[in-house]
Formats: sequence, C-alpha cells, structure tokens
Amino acid sequence: MKLLVIGGTSFVGRHIVERSLQNGHEVVLFNRGKTNPDLFPKCRHIIGDRRAHMDQAALEHWDAVIDTSGYTPNDVKPVIEALKDKIDHYTFISTISVYDDHSKGDVNENSSTFTHTITTDEVTGETYGPLKVMCEKEVNDGFGSKALIVRPCIIVGPDDPTDRFTYWAMRTVEEGPIAIPGGDRKVQWIDVRDLAKWIVEMIEEKKTGTFNAASQPVSFETFIDELTSEQGTEKIAIPDNIVAKVEMDPKYRFPFWIPISEQYPQGFFIVDASNAAKAGLSIRPLRVTADDTREWAKHLDVEKCKAGPTNEIEKLLINKVMA
Repeated sequence: MKLLVIGGTSFVGRHIVERSLQNGHEVVLFNRGKTNPDLFPKCRHIIGDRRAHMDQAALEHWDAVIDTSGYTPNDVKPVIEALKDKIDHYTFISTISVYDDHSKGDVNENSSTFTHTITTDEVTGETYGPLKVMCEKEVNDGFGSKALIVRPCIIVGPDDPTDRFTYWAMRTVEEGPIAIPGGDRKVQWIDVRDLAKWIVEMIEEKKTGTFNAASQPVSFETFIDELTSEQGTEKIAIPDNIVAKVEMDPKYRFPFWIPISEQYPQGFFIVDASNAAKAGLSIRPLRVTADDTREWAKHLDVEKCKAGPTNEIEKLLINKVMA
C-alpha cells in the first residue's frame, strides 16, 4: 500500500511508520521536519505545515492516510479539504479523553462524549478531550465510511516522551518500599508497538469505525507486581487524602493516578476495549513492555523522569502513612 503518515517521527507515529515498513508498505511522511528529522532516511519526506501546505500531498492518490498529529479542528479541516477525494482510507488517532462521564462504570464507544464547543486552539488538560471530539466530528463528516478513529488509553513503551510509564518501570527496580497512591484501584495501558501493529493491520483490512484501544484493566498492586524485577517488593498504599495534603508540582504527581471524584469514582478512566480485541488487538505481557522500556530509558541522558514524584516526596508520603 502507498501510505501517507502525517507526523510520523515522534512516538505513536514513529512506531506506525516502523510497522508499516516492516509489512512492506511504501511510506511517505508529511511533517514540518522539526521532530527527529533524521528518522527514516529511506522514506520520502514532504516538509510542510498541515494547516497551510496539504496541497502538496493532494498531488497524489493515497491508499491510506494516518493522522497522528491532529489536535484541533484547525489541524484537521485542511487535511479533509485537500485529501477527501485523494484517499481510500483515513485513520485518525484520538483519545479516551473524549469521554465526559466515567461515573457509570467502564465506558465504551457509544458512551457520552464532551458536547461543548472550544473556541481556542490552545490544548490544555481541560480542552484536550473536547477538542478531540470536535476533530472526530470533522473526520466523520469529511471522510464518512472511509474513516477509522482510534481512541487509545495511556500509551506506553520505548520512545515515550511523557515518562508516565517510564517512571514506574524505573522506580520498580530501585531499592526501598514503593508508594502506591490511592490504594488498590484499577489501571489500563497500551504498548505503543501493539497499538501500531493493530492499526496497520486494520488499515490493511480497510476496517473503519471507532474503537477504544487498551489493555484489560488490572489493580494497581498487580500492575506494580508485574513491573518489579524481584518478588516481595514492599508496597505502601498511600490514601488519597494523604497524597492531597502533600504539596507537589502537578506534573510530578503519581502517573496513572487521578483523585477519586464524582466524575472519576474509580480514580482512573477505565474503558471497554472489547471491540478492538475482537478486531484483532492483542496486548503483550506488561513485564515485556517494562523490560523494553527500561532498556530504552537507560540510554537516555537524563537524571530524572519528567513524570512522577521525587524520592523525597515519596519518602515523605510513606513516612506519613507509617507514622
């Protein structure tokens, strides 16, 4: 197949390109050439801004387009206008953050999503989900039955720029008891390589529709057990009220943890991904993902992950519980 990947050199897009090449497809990348521009030297690169230069991609016909970098309607509209008659299949990477209500249990693809309109292009924690909903509407209106919309949960594995999973992968091989925020709640994830493999297979089979993409949920304790290299690691549950009392930079709070609230009674966002599983999504063992992430991370020249509390904060929380 002749594939156009919009983005393709960061995290999800990078692995989609790698899988597409492994499967023997011709891959052309369209991006601004700013993130990892030296990746995939054997692929053709179209350098341009998706909002202004999609006419360059409209000069050709594409078996499929994979959009990994659309965050606002203003990102998506130029793509639709330029390519609506130039493609056979279009994949849009969305997010489970589109769902507005987790109070009724695990959400599925038919659960309610945000309905309010965002008038700004600024992507924040508050606007991210609603803007993705607006993007999905543009995609469905523009490409209709040609569109595949994928809503992943937290994506993990090698090349992850957020360090959310990397924090836990690295922390669980360090010495000392491990603080588990909020007690025993459930979490989900998806390895970027499993996601990429499945997306490429869906494109090859010309499958369309909307799918959640996630692992089966497990308890936080099971999650930690799967990550640790040695059995018997001491785990200290930190109640939400104690976590809330300790001052910490929000970006360094515990990854995979959300304070229990009316909207998030499970303390996380858990989705039903059974439709994706029926469509062929398979999840590798979490231990494999952790080992591969550690192998990748040890080559990085960083002293601390960009996510997760400092050692001092973690010790403070443990001492408060043990006091």
